[in-house]
Amino acid sequence: MRGGGRARAADARAVAAVLAALALAGCGHWGGRLDATWTGSEKGRMSGRATAIWCREARVAVVTGVSGDTGVSLLIHPAESLAAGRYPIIEPGDARRAAPAAALGLRLLGRTAVVGYQGQTGTLTLEQAAPGRVSGRFEATAKIASALAGTVKLTGRFRNVRVTGDGADCPR
Repeated sequence: MRGGGRARAADARAVAAVLAALALAGCGHWGGRLDATWTGSEKGRMSGRATAIWCREARVAVVTGVSGDTGVSLLIHPAESLAAGRYPIIEPGDARRAAPAAALGLRLLGRTAVVGYQGQTGTLTLEQAAPGRVSGRFEATAKIASALAGTVKLTGRFRNVRVTGDGADCPR
């Protein structure tokens, strides 16, 4: 019976681990992730916690992943409501007028300064847009937003990001 006791103890530990995981997930401790890599004038990668906000009045979703001083943000401009599908990534100033479309921004710590890049071309594929979570993947070419020269090619993915409602981060 000793072997049976060990098996029951292992089963009890497994059940406790599953219950603890469910409790943490229910409390919001497990959030979505955004992973990205880039090559070009800068090379790097990031993996960080992601957030998503649906701004009902502006009809835009903002998905952001941050890790340290590095961040990637996508502004998704759907035709009507946030829905799964393909969104072309275009320059930020044109994305709202060209809905459905998306804009992308990358902020990273360069060799001597914080550098901002903005998406020029690419595609965002929103794989899931309900219920209350989004997942997707993107590929884009981005250029430095300042007068400096430089471009990067980004690829990335975000998974299981909880969507919250209107907030202070919504564009007006």
